[in-house]
Amino acid sequence: MKKGVTLMEMLVVVLIFTFLFGATLTILALSDRSWQTGQGKLIEQQEARKTMDNIGRLLRQTAPDWVIDSTHYPVAISEQNTRIDFYQPIFDANGAIASLRKITFKINPSDSTQLLKKEGTANPVVVATQIESIDFGGGCAECSAFNCTSVAEDCPLVTVEVKTRKDNVFTLSSQINLRNGNTNLGAGTGIEEPGEGEF
Repeated sequence: MKKGVTLMEMLVVVLIFTFLFGATLTILALSDRSWQTGQGKLIEQQEARKTMDNIGRLLRQTAPDWVIDSTHYPVAISEQNTRIDFYQPIFDANGAIASLRKITFKINPSDSTQLLKKEGTANPVVVATQIESIDFGGGCAECSAFNCTSVAEDCPLVTVEVKTRKDNVFTLSSQINLRNGNTNLGAGTGIEEPGEGEF
């Protein structure tokens, strides 16, 4: 005698398969969301490190005790701590400083998620995106604090804190030592910088 499947048995099997399929889709969706979050964090970390490397590589070339003139300081930080100006030495064939190039890093006023860099009179370039905030601080006398708008000769450090935000906030902080040992500027040392108020 041939035995068939009852409607009730068929419904139980369909219900079990529906439950297993739903559970599998839920696990896949959670895995995808977790992967996307991880990718977002990775991008944020890369942006912060790229920003820090770019600033540190150039800032290490300056010296805190250069005497340029009464209107130019080796390192100047804005009152809001969101902009830094400093000078990069350009050497001649004999290894002496021929001129200084002004370097500026600041948040783009028309897009606060971008960090701009300007070298001398060249056009500004975007060096990082997805920036939530950036904070510069100069080493005060005897390294008593790191919130000065210039850098003391006896504390040649600049602190930089970068916060990025895409999906989550990632913060990277560093102290950058100004370590240029060639501090002699000749009387004819030229300065390459944008015009007043240009940047």
